[in-house]
Amino acid sequence: MHRFLIIFFALVVSLNVSAQIVSNADTILPVEYERTEGSDSIYVVFGPSPTGFSDTLEMTANYPYAGSGLIQWYKIRRNADETAIEKELIIEASDTTELTLKTTEQAGYPGYQVKFTGTTKDTTITRWAYFNNLIVEPYYEESCDELFIQGINGGISYLYFHPDSLENNYAIANGLNWEWEDYYLDEQTQQWTLLDSLDFGTVEPNPYFSTPPIDYENYLFKVTVTDSLGHTKADSVVYEAIAVDADFDASRDIEGFSPDTLQFEAPVKLGFVNNSINAELYEWTFYNDSNRVEDGADRILRTSTFYEPLDSINYKYPGYYDVKLKAEGRVFIQNNEERTCVDSIRKRLYITIYNSFIGELPNVITPNNDGKNDIFYFKNIESWDYEELDAPTDMTSTSIQNFEVFIYNRYGLRVYHFSGSEWTEQDAWDGKYNGSYVGAGVYYYVIKAKGYDGRTFEKKGFFHVFSSKTAGN
Repeated sequence: MHRFLIIFFALVVSLNVSAQIVSNADTILPVEYERTEGSDSIYVVFGPSPTGFSDTLEMTANYPYAGSGLIQWYKIRRNADETAIEKELIIEASDTTELTLKTTEQAGYPGYQVKFTGTTKDTTITRWAYFNNLIVEPYYEESCDELFIQGINGGISYLYFHPDSLENNYAIANGLNWEWEDYYLDEQTQQWTLLDSLDFGTVEPNPYFSTPPIDYENYLFKVTVTDSLGHTKADSVVYEAIAVDADFDASRDIEGFSPDTLQFEAPVKLGFVNNSINAELYEWTFYNDSNRVEDGADRILRTSTFYEPLDSINYKYPGYYDVKLKAEGRVFIQNNEERTCVDSIRKRLYITIYNSFIGELPNVITPNNDGKNDIFYFKNIESWDYEELDAPTDMTSTSIQNFEVFIYNRYGLRVYHFSGSEWTEQDAWDGKYNGSYVGAGVYYYVIKAKGYDGRTFEKKGFFHVFSSKTAGN
């Protein structure tokens, strides 16, 4: 442990001769109180020095009078009532010219007095031992959930009192200022590069992150700490990111286009993009719609342990589908055991496959190539009243597995027929029979459809054809 030592020096009586106390003090500061006799001082012992930090306060008292004499070192403190000084003799020597006291005691704001006994007068000098332990040794404990950098301590204020009156508590006010920097290891250059992206905070010198950084595998955190007395120390710690963040997106095609909304008509094939950070192993789970599971279908559609599923997931049936990704990080050692960090994300009702439905048909067409009502096909209506079917409001039909469309004239002649899985505007009836436009009149249609969800639809009705003869053949 590295320590800074601060010593208070108080002259109880004025010396007529040169009394010396030699110590490992580097700085002398004035005391806050005033005395009628003597000139008190505060000695600050500060490292590092050429011999490094010191854990021990050494004070050598030199006999201030001619020749030699009695030197006594005492430890002092106020009694419980703070009405008197309690003294404990630590070391003494008679007929000597110097006496050295060594102490490491820090508890209770200890003070020390050295007494010189002369032939005509006695002299007592008071010192206060302040072990200002500025510790800057950052470290952290491996955790998958948080990052707490510890090991910074110090800047504690020190109290002392008037050695004569025993009144008042004087203080050396101390505190800490710190500055953190974060670096990442560039994998190409293998050099530490300043990142300056983390908020280390200004309230506590030991920073806490509820979410550990994982954008890079290796970080370097540097800190410089300065206390109010001007003592400065710097150190650093390397952090190996072990936390994992699992995440993914669905994609509609092989180019990785991510749809704005994950609502589709059946069937649709979707790929999945792995956005996980700092993971090495993966486990995908694609869940079936809960209603289909209740009807006896398997709960799991597919699983995969690849970084991303090799094949698209084919959603053939209407419903709501969950997707889960479990990501596992690299192996690290904690308490002599191998461990890994694991994160998982399950996006519930992530994918919607619309229920099947078909829209409304027009009651009149005018196949004259003017771009308006030229074909017999579903009407373009802004919003269909199919809320209970969870269907889109801007589509003419969804999730239909098979269509069959018949159109007859008033004599029962079939003038149009379609059968297939997808009836589009390109497949719609354009008002022609055998390549020529039909005559104006009333026509009859029958539409049968079956959805991927098992629903069946059948629509029948009459509609009018107008102005077809003006269109030409």
